[in-house]
Amino acid sequence: MMHAPVRRLCSAMLPVLALCLTACASRPLAPPGALPPVLLPPPPSLGTPLPPVSYSQTAAERIRSWHDRLMATPLMRAPSETPGR
Repeated sequence: MMHAPVRRLCSAMLPVLALCLTACASRPLAPPGALPPVLLPPPPSLGTPLPPVSYSQTAAERIRSWHDRLMATPLMRAPSETPGR
């Protein structure tokens, strides 16, 4: 036998489930052909200079710097004796 609050909760969840399912089953407002085309920025010109250092190398240096600063904190340098502290 279900208690009254559980029965109310179940009876409230059924209409919500039905609304969610009908919302998922409804048609989209605009067909895909009616949407505006996606405008992309122009590609960089051949005269645009390349950066002196690659993105990957810059990212690796930043990550290494962040890791060194993190490991320099007292908590990361010497783990505590008891877990959770």
